[in-house]
Amino acid sequence: MARLYPPYFAVLIIAALCALLKRTIPYDMVIHLLSAQNYHWMITGYKSAMQPMTAHTWTLSIEVWSGLIWLLLLKCLSKDCFKRAMIGALFLGMIYRAVTIICGANVWIVSLCPLAHFDAFACGSLLAIGVREEKVDNKVGILGLLGFIGIVGCIIWIRNSNGISFVSAYRLLSSSENYLNNWFTGSIYLFISLLTTGIIGLAYIRDENRLEDVSIIEKVFVKLGDNSYVLYLFHWPIRTVLTRLVHLWGILFPVTFIASIGAVSVYNWLYTKMQKKLSGGN
Repeated sequence: MARLYPPYFAVLIIAALCALLKRTIPYDMVIHLLSAQNYHWMITGYKSAMQPMTAHTWTLSIEVWSGLIWLLLLKCLSKDCFKRAMIGALFLGMIYRAVTIICGANVWIVSLCPLAHFDAFACGSLLAIGVREEKVDNKVGILGLLGFIGIVGCIIWIRNSNGISFVSAYRLLSSSENYLNNWFTGSIYLFISLLTTGIIGLAYIRDENRLEDVSIIEKVFVKLGDNSYVLYLFHWPIRTVLTRLVHLWGILFPVTFIASIGAVSVYNWLYTKMQKKLSGGN
């Protein structure tokens, strides 16, 4: 929270100012500060005075509340029990989404509840346990392959269901209304987690083998880890503004990406400068 909340505050300030410019009161600012917007949106149907600038911040709510549950499990359970709990969480997340989707639940109930993402969180925990027990081998690449196949499968499913192009189907993955209508595409986060777990697991194995390019791999992952969430936070407000100016997706995507990197660079520079000032320049 100490790492993620500073850029989160910056986005919330921008969203609050936009709400005021539209002559609406950002009454749910406190809800966002408590990372409780998921529960608010599940009741109101994703309505907020700070939308659409904060539409993507639901992930932080998931991470904060699921993270607290993870800490509780780590504190209360033994190593073996924690491992079994992660395996159970893997299936719990998949079962929760499958049951809620099949039963025709509202998309917000399906996606915004922390239970829906327990499988994604469990993947990282199980990889960490494997690293600790020195049981990580090349089979971890199978997880990455399954994740990649799952992601491509979701795009193909959406393309066939809507009769659109592959690129248009990929774009629809950014909207829960388009993938939370069947049990397969509803597991997109699990597929993303499997792909990420496989990539990180293989990078760890390369590290263990002491390849010449391992230092580059480490630097790339550390840099990505330091900036990925900030980039994610900033890209949505930038995209929201640019969408009003640029209507071609082929132009909008690279411009948003470049502008987001620029915003992250400026933010990191200002934040580092502020930290040095508060610490007396040490």
